[in-house]
Amino acid sequence: MRPVKMVFAATIVLGACATIPEPGGGGENLPSAVAGPFRALLQDELGNNRVAPNAVDDDVFSRDPSVIDVDGDPTTLAVAGYFGAAVAQGGVKPAATDPTRAILRFGALDGRSFDQAAEVVLAPTEAWEGGVIGQPCALHVGAEIWLFYAAAGGIGLAKSSDGHAFTRVPGPVLGPNIIGWDRDAVPSSPGVVEYPDGSLRMFYEVAIGPDSTAIGEASSSDGITWARRGFGPALAPSAPGTDADPPYDDASVGSPAPAIVTSGTGRAILRVYHGARNHLGARVIGLGARYLDDSDPPLQRATAPVFGTTKPLSPTEPSVLIYPDFTLLFATQKSSTTDAHPAVAVAAAPALAVLPPPDPR
Repeated sequence: MRPVKMVFAATIVLGACATIPEPGGGGENLPSAVAGPFRALLQDELGNNRVAPNAVDDDVFSRDPSVIDVDGDPTTLAVAGYFGAAVAQGGVKPAATDPTRAILRFGALDGRSFDQAAEVVLAPTEAWEGGVIGQPCALHVGAEIWLFYAAAGGIGLAKSSDGHAFTRVPGPVLGPNIIGWDRDAVPSSPGVVEYPDGSLRMFYEVAIGPDSTAIGEASSSDGITWARRGFGPALAPSAPGTDADPPYDDASVGSPAPAIVTSGTGRAILRVYHGARNHLGARVIGLGARYLDDSDPPLQRATAPVFGTTKPLSPTEPSVLIYPDFTLLFATQKSSTTDAHPAVAVAAAPALAVLPPPDPR
């Protein structure tokens, strides 16, 4: 988010930690209400026997969420979450460091307290997938749910009429580029959003060095044939900083999660939440944004992270659900400060948001 198509009205309000610098020439600031910063959910905000802030923490190490509104109505709360999981191989339990080899679906009646049991909706079967599959991005397209995912050979697509049974589109829909700034690099971690004109825009992670990634961008009219945009990354690591004053993203940016909102004056804004890491190894969730127009202006990065600064839990792979009065952020991070295995945490913005009661199960 791997987020879904999200177009809701939001009044533009400045938020100190999420402020994005105003572009040259002035104009309306990009930060909007409920865009961040986020605070982790408290125990009384999470039900179904989940331990806050972790909405999913299991023995197959489900992670890398993509959460969608089941009916597309922001006034209702039921959601479906799609997660990569390190399932057992040959009867051997997975380790936390194993790659994901299945995509699972969890439901949540309250938008965040996921069921304890999940169903497998996709597993690697194609040669190009190389036995691994994960980093899902689910979105509503017409009457279907489309599920983009990452595998060994690039990014694939599967479609479903009910969100449970998926049929693959043959081959990767986005593989390594043969030219350009990301030549020969395998794209991963897709985040796809539908533009107001019905076209699709994909943001994806790609390696640009032995220990660094950037975010690329591509467009499509059908979700199958994609054209890369621009002559460089849509978002690259920021300029190097010092140990005394390190930027939050001078080593790596990736795992993009795009969403579209509408400003109080009616302008469409693209937000790209993403994982970020600095040269000291600290991981957080960042935010870039731009107004939608035909020129694809550069993403303006937030001056500070929107999540991950209060505890050293290394969040990444965000997904967002935007409601009229609050936004929920789902992210993969360490289960706790004493347990490094991956779990999926939930956070809310604004910090003073009052969420509807959780699922009591």
